[in-house]
Amino acid sequence: MKIHLAFYHPQHAGILSAAIELQADQVVLMHHADDEISGLKSAIQARGIQCHTRVAEFDTQLAREQLAALIEHHQQDDIQLNASSGYSKLLLLAFEQFTAYGYPVFLVDKFTDELSWLNTKHTHEDIHMGHHIKLKEYLKSFNTQVIEQGQNTPEPEASRDLTNWIISQLGTMDKAIGSLNYMASSASADHRYQLDSGLLRNHHLQQLLDRFEAAGKLTIRGRKLKFASTESRFYCNGGWLENHVFSLLFGMRKNRPQLADLAKGMTIVRSQGTVKNELDVAAIIHNRLHIIECKTRRFTHGKTDQAAASSAIYRLDTIKSLTGGLSGRAMLVSYQPLNKYTLSRARDLGIYCCSHTQLKNLQQHLYRFIDQS
Repeated sequence: MKIHLAFYHPQHAGILSAAIELQADQVVLMHHADDEISGLKSAIQARGIQCHTRVAEFDTQLAREQLAALIEHHQQDDIQLNASSGYSKLLLLAFEQFTAYGYPVFLVDKFTDELSWLNTKHTHEDIHMGHHIKLKEYLKSFNTQVIEQGQNTPEPEASRDLTNWIISQLGTMDKAIGSLNYMASSASADHRYQLDSGLLRNHHLQQLLDRFEAAGKLTIRGRKLKFASTESRFYCNGGWLENHVFSLLFGMRKNRPQLADLAKGMTIVRSQGTVKNELDVAAIIHNRLHIIECKTRRFTHGKTDQAAASSAIYRLDTIKSLTGGLSGRAMLVSYQPLNKYTLSRARDLGIYCCSHTQLKNLQQHLYRFIDQS
């Protein structure tokens, strides 16, 4: 049997992808007694790979003895150490034992997705990993459940045409887009909104509403505005930007095969929790989770808006870390300009930003986001 010995860590990936790439028959998963390993174990088994779990010893001598006993037990098998994940002391002790017994050790780099052999390079060639992992199983391996799968096909052409027009009006329609967002979020349960005199006199807003009405997203009768459906209301409330990002990524897959899975509007929940989070756009690229938050509200210099901007950045960073570990990446796409404080926080947290006039070159920014993975 081909067996991988691996150490679980709640923020590290590389166990599942390596087991698939190297066609392991079994993974022996070592873990701390308090670790929640059910998600990763389930994801491994769903791929037809056996997964045996053992509580690891953390005392140095006991750990050394435990590892030696494991290796001796599997000496008739093709056993390999996956050093991609785990606790430093245990990894070093395992490397010591595997090298002493003459068994191979490999590591999957969390940034490049390269599988490198550490002690047998003369007999094993390094591998650039295939693109095997899907969103649902990656999230499961980080103890995150998918409640709603979300959309995995692009929006209709008519909606894409309207979205492209909105992007072309950057700098002209910014306030009008903000007003439409407010109307969509404040409309009644039956999707109606009453226009006041000021809104009726707003030339840019009327031009915007005419475009949306022509595309079938809403109707206007005098002062009465009605959104065509729940989906249309979502689109008018900023959903068009999510659709735009998703459609661009969907079309980019032919040039970027490492973009293995993609979804929009996926709803997730952590472990056995009840707090739901929606991922505007989520993708698996180089076997790593990438999430993109799309915002159309205005982030200015006001204290309230700065607080909202900071909240968006910290929320994005938290979700990225919890559901994607140290390998996860995140991007904020904003129709409105981002202030320097938001940009500074994003840089500190490693979050890629694309905003306002940069959206005219959004596809290039998405390529950069993917290629920096």
